[in-house]
Amino acid sequence: MKEEDVEKIVRKYVNTDYLRKGWKLNKNCKNLKKQSEHGCDLSLYNQKKGGRIIIEVKPMSQINPANHNTFYQMFGQLLSRIYSIPSKNYQKRRKMVIAVPQNFLKLIHRKIHKVKNNQRNGMKGGWTLFGQITNLRIWSVDMKLETIKEYHWKSLLKEKIN
Repeated sequence: MKEEDVEKIVRKYVNTDYLRKGWKLNKNCKNLKKQSEHGCDLSLYNQKKGGRIIIEVKPMSQINPANHNTFYQMFGQLLSRIYSIPSKNYQKRRKMVIAVPQNFLKLIHRKIHKVKNNQRNGMKGGWTLFGQITNLRIWSVDMKLETIKEYHWKSLLKEKIN
């Protein structure tokens, strides 16, 4: 699976659900990015609401260690998009989104709730801090149906994902 495949579904979703509601796509995000290009995959803004959404799209790899590396790379990419400490009001209007295939969502959930030798070694604390700072959302992409289900970061703290 390629990032382009996931991104095409995300772009279609953005066009049908967000652009119709007054959101606009940033100029530098009009086309699919090549792998070597810097910057976020998609960036939306809404002048009326004063809102901004930054979207990072990640594919699922056939190689398990690559998926774990991608998981941590996402955090670095999203953190690099925060240029200064936002005010509480601005923080509520700005959202960061990780758009991943359904299987990748399951990997994220397992990492948060990791249990080893009957002890919880998960990263609920780190996930909570990161989620609060970035006002994080996760979009689960169904590659077969080409649909997206949106999750708030708190949803992944639950034992089961709906």
